[in-house]
Amino acid sequence: MDSESSLVEIPRSAGRDLSRSRLIVDLDALSHNFGLIRTRLLGNVEILPVVKADAYGHGMVPVAKSLMELGVPALGVMGLEEGIRLRYAGITTDVLIMGGILPAELEECLSCDLLPVIHNRELLEEAVALARKKVEVRIHLKLDVGMGRLGFLPDEIAWVCDRLESEPLVHIEGIMTHFPEGENAPETCRQIDLFGSMLDELWGRGVIRPRPFVIHLANSAAFLSGTYIIDEKDRPWEKHARYWIRPGILLYGIPVDPLIPFSGLKPVMEVQARLISLKTLPGGSRISYGGTLSLTRKSRVGVLGMGYADGLPRELSNWGWATRSGEKFPFLGRVCMDMVMVDVTDASIPPKLGDWMTLMGNGNDASMSAWEIADRIRSIPYEIVCRMGNRSPRFYSRKASFSGNSR
Repeated sequence: MDSESSLVEIPRSAGRDLSRSRLIVDLDALSHNFGLIRTRLLGNVEILPVVKADAYGHGMVPVAKSLMELGVPALGVMGLEEGIRLRYAGITTDVLIMGGILPAELEECLSCDLLPVIHNRELLEEAVALARKKVEVRIHLKLDVGMGRLGFLPDEIAWVCDRLESEPLVHIEGIMTHFPEGENAPETCRQIDLFGSMLDELWGRGVIRPRPFVIHLANSAAFLSGTYIIDEKDRPWEKHARYWIRPGILLYGIPVDPLIPFSGLKPVMEVQARLISLKTLPGGSRISYGGTLSLTRKSRVGVLGMGYADGLPRELSNWGWATRSGEKFPFLGRVCMDMVMVDVTDASIPPKLGDWMTLMGNGNDASMSAWEIADRIRSIPYEIVCRMGNRSPRFYSRKASFSGNSR
């Protein structure tokens, strides 16, 4: 991956790759992580991969196409725009609009053969209105068991039943929730029990008719804590239900918690920047805005073409580092909008202009990880990968070969 010769050049201005920074997305690692998760699942539970937020910064369309090859039952996105984008890209599998939509968007959602998540009264009223116009409405219902965000509360289930028990054209194909503390098994189990009682009420009122439906509860954290199945013993809907889990961050090779490793994960994203300047500065020279660092010796200083406009956090100033062939080169001074300086004085092989260095790695060298960056800026790795590549092209690798950018 260090070799520029293995890259397939992307047609750009003047037919050249003019990028100063880039993301390398390893689709083989994505497939590996998917398979790893699948081997740890109980029974016949399936995986609904979450590709919202441009697949956590990895590129939604290429990632979705790769996952389709693995035979996923559906893909999870946040809003209608993301779902339509997948349809225009040729994605034919079910796409679940998990973040909900506005009532006025429901008809367009259905016309694009997208699955809406119905989470409030206004949306449900619109679904009923469309059904009464002889439109078949496929939906997933979302229940709120403690997140306090989207979903019907326990005391709203009777109202939901009143609206749906006489609407045969509204097909509930799935029931879902989202846990605020999936890693907290006792609390999550309590919320699963609440969810189960709400589901019992929906079944008892005939809203979930005797046909197959899916239950999906668990994000990456709840999957790891083993809390993603309801105790189905003696429940009348048992033979009709199947389960999905909804992994996000795990799928992209990042542990939910660095203290709870998931053995075998492979980071999918690598972030690199190109050396655009090299010069020797005398000891005492101050570096970057504010002169927050002064060189203690004569130094060879490189400038990498990536800054906070590209998603490299400014909080990494005077702390972060780049790597090349396993060697670490510390950041010098403040991270700028478009650049960051590195000390390459002690490089065993002197770098050249145009060389690529790694800023966030795939676990194969000493480069910064998403968790290390997140800890430094008091955030979480979700934010780190989502903000990378704001203007960096993405290259997609499979079996050690790279394919072109598809943003």
